[in-house]
Amino acid sequence: MTDSSGLALVVEQDPKKIIAGRYVVDSIHTRVMFNVVHFGISKYWGEFYGPVGSLDIDPTAPDSTALSVSVLCGQVKTNSQTLDAELRSAEWFDAERFPNITLSGHGLNLLGDNKATFTGDFTLHGVTRPVAFNVEFTGAGTSPFTGQPTIGFEARATISRREFGVSAKYPIVGDAVNLIVSAAFDFA
Repeated sequence: MTDSSGLALVVEQDPKKIIAGRYVVDSIHTRVMFNVVHFGISKYWGEFYGPVGSLDIDPTAPDSTALSVSVLCGQVKTNSQTLDAELRSAEWFDAERFPNITLSGHGLNLLGDNKATFTGDFTLHGVTRPVAFNVEFTGAGTSPFTGQPTIGFEARATISRREFGVSAKYPIVGDAVNLIVSAAFDFA
């Protein structure tokens, strides 16, 4: 483990101070999580590891923001290896036929302060639909490890899994799937 006690990080909370340009997903520090109601009594959580993609952003031109990100269905993880295998199967995500879940689009609708909405083409199980994500800017700074700009956001959306052709075990497992993404991007 590297000693980082002498390193400093200055974090900027003003999204207007983001350095414009292309960023790539920091897959180690980005989490793509989901939850769904199970048996009508609890929310069951899962996560997709290893997201990849890019973000083109200019704080002076939010309409020009472009995002293209992807996760592999085969990288789904829960607290059960048996359930992980079931979720990858044809009954659920069908990871062999539909290996990727993607989000891509252009434009950012600023809502004030550190909040915005991003609507993009969300593809799951071979079905593409527009999905709006509520986005909160977390911070920006210069990485003390690379010396390059880094930025972070949290994004949330809710989808109907049945609208994407994933209807296994409905209604025992709910239809509404909450997506929660804590994203870190590094300057490309």
